Amino acid sequence: MIRLIASDLDGTLLLPDGRLPEEIFPLIQRLRAKGIRFAAASGRQYGNLKRLFLQEAAQMNFICENGANVVVRGERRARLIPADMALQIMEDILAAGMELLVCAPETCYVLSSAGKAYTDDIVYRLRNTVTVIGDYHAVSGESVKISGFHPGGVAPFTPALQAKWGNKIHCDIAGNEWLDFTLANKGDGIRALSEALHIPLSDIAAFGDQYNDESMLSLVGRPYIMSSAPEPLLHKGYRLCECVTETLSEILSEEEKR
Repeated sequence: MIRLIASDLDGTLLLPDGRLPEEIFPLIQRLRAKGIRFAAASGRQYGNLKRLFLQEAAQMNFICENGANVVVRGERRARLIPADMALQIMEDILAAGMELLVCAPETCYVLSSAGKAYTDDIVYRLRNTVTVIGDYHAVSGESVKISGFHPGGVAPFTPALQAKWGNKIHCDIAGNEWLDFTLANKGDGIRALSEALHIPLSDIAAFGDQYNDESMLSLVGRPYIMSSAPEPLLHKGYRLCECVTETLSEILSEEEKR
């Protein structure tokens, strides 16, 4: 029996142009009518997700910033990166030649020196709440996530950064162009929802397409991996998914027959 469904967004639920499929809102409503909750599980910030799911956001739960910021019944639970660690990670990202994105609970920071295409993508496509700063030392307060971005892919930078930071903080590829640093992962986020909502992990389904989804998929009773996922993830024993909304309809049909 499925009582909670969590879905990644980019590369999973979202259309190639970044929009939600039109049928998702009627499906969320039908799921809720059957007692099945729906949660977004993303590397994106809460403000971004809340705007994206505006018409259903009040009824939803959110795993934001790859699990570092979880919103349950409107209450936020954040795992903050200490300021001294955050500064060192920022320095390493910039030294590697990547663009920097620093996410706090209420905003995200980009450098004024960042390329216009990168900044415009954060503001206009992702629709993040953004603060532009001249120096990364100007980041105010502690961070929930620090990310490096490179348009050619982050794979060349990942081994060295994971070797340095992997035993201190989660350092995960989140899409080919992003490398995310957090003190929590989506697995921590799904555990937090499971405990807060009193839903066993065995009664949860989850959808993902990247390595930062593995921690969540490995815990739930019904994990789905997108057919477009990297080849190694297709051989983990997860169920294969071509289209999230079609699979949600199948789950609904199963539950309606009970």
